Parts: sequence; C-alpha cells; structure tokens
Amino acid sequence: MFEVSNRKLIDTFVVGETPLGLAVSPDGKKLFVACAAPESTVWVIDTAMGKVLDKISAGHTALAPVLSRDGKTLYLCCRFNNCVEVIDLVSKKAVRRIRVAREPVAAALTPDGKHLLVANHIHAGRADADAVASKVSVIDVAAGQVCRELELPNGSTLLRDVCVSPDGRYAGVTHQIGRFHLPTTQLDRGWVNTSALTLIDLAEMKPINSVLLDNIDSGAANPWGAAWPSCTS
Repeated sequence: MFEVSNRKLIDTFVVGETPLGLAVSPDGKKLFVACAAPESTVWVIDTAMGKVLDKISAGHTALAPVLSRDGKTLYLCCRFNNCVEVIDLVSKKAVRRIRVAREPVAAALTPDGKHLLVANHIHAGRADADAVASKVSVIDVAAGQVCRELELPNGSTLLRDVCVSPDGRYAGVTHQIGRFHLPTTQLDRGWVNTSALTLIDLAEMKPINSVLLDNIDSGAANPWGAAWPSCTS
C-alpha cells in the first residue's frame, strides 16, 4: 500500500502466488486480490489490520476483479475458462459463470452498473479468415449474459485493459493490431504490429476510432493499463 501524496510505502500484504489484479471495497476497508492458478483464489484482506479475512475459490487463472457499485458482488475474469465468474460476497461463493469470447483478461463496469465490458485477449475462431480480430464482450449485469460482442479493427489482438470514462460515454481498450494481411517487407513503422487504443461509444455500443500509439523515434508503446481522469469535462 502506497501513500500517493508523498509516494511512501506504508504497508505490505502477503498473498498467494501470482496475484493478477485487485479491487478495493467502496468503504476502503477490504482489499480483494485475485491469485491466479488452475484453481484460483481471491484473498480478502482487512486493509487496516492487514489480516486475511477470507479466501474464496475461483476458476482457472482468475484476474482483473471488479466490484459492483454496492460492494456485494465481485466479477472475475477466468481466463482459461473463457468466462466471467460472478461471486456473491455474502455467501462467498461463485453463483454464475458467464461465457465470453476467448481468454478474458480485463473488465470494467459502466457508471450506472448496468453493463460489464470484458476485454478478450485473443480472437476466437479461425485465424485464416479475411477478418480476424479480438472482441469486447458486453455483459448485461441484470440478465447475467452477454448482450453484445464488439469486434475491434481487423488484426486487433493481445487486448490488455479496458476502462470506462467517468461520464459513461466512452470506453478505451488497449491492444495490438497485427498487419497479417500485408506482406512483411519491412519491420519499422508498424508494418507487422502496431500498438493502439480503440475508443468505444457506449451509447451506440460500437467502436468509433483507433488511436495508434507507437513512435518511430521511441519504439513500440506496448500499451497495458489504461485510466480516465476523474474530471468529466
């Protein structure tokens, strides 16, 4: 745990092997850490005491936990189960598995709590088709099922993160774009792979633009985490 104002380490919590994501309860009193394994666990830690309160069983390679707005439900990407696991934090058990496209690695709730956007790491289906791209699965939280699959630009792969703007109008997804449909006659200028951020219009539920991030003088951006500022202007 860090104190942001003076960049000081103030506490350390010991958890299981391979922690791949965390979430903090709305009141800041509990920390949920996804520890990935073939049979993963979510460690629940008291942030004031540093005490492990619970360990909740989860699916294969659980990561990127997301808390519901009321703090009663935890959503987990179970990468190699190709699903999002829904955990009831009252009973401390998984109550549902929602199947998504392929290898979910990141998720974000819309501000109204109605939709969960899930970034699928790689594409599903054949790799020799004319269009090959990973998708963002949109889950209707109330219905507990995928209501839309948003396909990114052709060649999009290796999705890393998804974030939603504070006003709920847009989402941003970090990923790579593979130029698989072009002959490899040069390596620079993004001829083989290009780093990108794709913006999604959440009212229309469709991608609207991809911003290329590499710089020929500075190398590949290799984008990973993404975040919006708290302001909505």
